[in-house]
Amino acid sequence: MYTATLQEAAGPSPYDVGLPEAGLGWEKVGPLFERYSVSLVGRLDEHWAGCYERVAQTSPSLARFRLDLAAGAVSFMCRATDGPVEVMSVLRILEGFLERVNREASFSVASPGAEPAPARRSGAPTRTSNAHVLEAPARHFGVKRDRS
Repeated sequence: MYTATLQEAAGPSPYDVGLPEAGLGWEKVGPLFERYSVSLVGRLDEHWAGCYERVAQTSPSLARFRLDLAAGAVSFMCRATDGPVEVMSVLRILEGFLERVNREASFSVASPGAEPAPARRSGAPTRTSNAHVLEAPARHFGVKRDRS
């Protein structure tokens, strides 16, 4: 009861969109490219999607990530010749991108006069580390990751 009162006083909960514990989709797109997609977990709404688009416009390297809000997923393309190390590095970039969007969306909602859109929760709770998502490309390419 006391905890709920503290949360209500603090305002809306911050955005927590992240990568899931597992589930990196993959499909071949012609002879030169592969498309990877990952379902997002956490609070997704129109406000968060608007922040996603604004952050994506700040850097050309983020333009490769395509948000499908209806499906609650992000997809990206890689060359068919890219190995697991390259795919894992793209996932790390995506992870940082999502953290930045979460921060900006949370701050803008906390600003006076901001009104968040109705939220929907997608998937299971996120973990502190998303290293498990990076395992999927390694398994796909038959490479064992060094966990040191």
